Amino acid sequence: MKNILYIVLFLFCSSTVFAQIEDTEMEEMVIERVSKKNMLDIINNVKQQTYKNYTRSNYKYVVIQRAFIEKRDSVKKTDFYDTLVNSRLDYDVSINLPSKKINKSKINTNLNKSQLNEKFFERYSGNDSPLYWLTEIVLRKYVNIPELDFFNNITDYQFDRMVKGKVTTVSFFSENFYEGEFVYDEKYNLKSITFHLNVPYPIDHSQMKNGKYMFDKNWVYKTETVKIKFKLDAQQKIYIDTLEAYEEIQNYNFKRYDSTGKITIEDKGLNFRSFLNLERK
Repeated sequence: MKNILYIVLFLFCSSTVFAQIEDTEMEEMVIERVSKKNMLDIINNVKQQTYKNYTRSNYKYVVIQRAFIEKRDSVKKTDFYDTLVNSRLDYDVSINLPSKKINKSKINTNLNKSQLNEKFFERYSGNDSPLYWLTEIVLRKYVNIPELDFFNNITDYQFDRMVKGKVTTVSFFSENFYEGEFVYDEKYNLKSITFHLNVPYPIDHSQMKNGKYMFDKNWVYKTETVKIKFKLDAQQKIYIDTLEAYEEIQNYNFKRYDSTGKITIEDKGLNFRSFLNLERK
């Protein structure tokens, strides 16, 4: 009789333990294709929450940036990349997404370092310089979260949604643009974004004054790979915790003209690589 009682107790306890494991460890997961109409609602909610709930506070960040230009070793007949930028700087940063303003002021610290290839950049001035596109623009275009392509050109993408507990992951894909995913919580606060470029795309940028060209530049974005992680502060406001970006620019061509239309600077077929790492201190 005792043996039977022990067996019954064992089976009862075991079933209770397994039930507890199932209750605590097994979360319902739903994966589904999302219609364009439903996806539009989701993205609008994410964008509105990002605009509304992104912190207006200033945060301190470490910004690491590196940029390289491809060169040819005429002796060894091999290609290599020469360093153009290698910097690690502390900044005080404020981001106002509705007005698309990102303000940053350098913090003086002995940890700061900045190496610039002055020989390469001395020919340029202001926004003429590739430096602007290899450093400043890399930071600004990815920090401006609601303006990212997959949040605005929905018809170009296919979307899938996975819901697990209070966290939703939306994966997106476009043959001609980007592929990746974004993750948000039950209040539509972003938790992370990762994406990469599937197909290279061209950029043409020129400016005229009094009917005459001041400059003309064009290039191809061959590679873009981006990872962004978000957190909530004590007031439950969202902020960027880390941002990593890698880009490859191919076939960069540039012409600067003087007032008579004469070419004063000309670059042909330059190839660049750039790295950005932004991390809150």
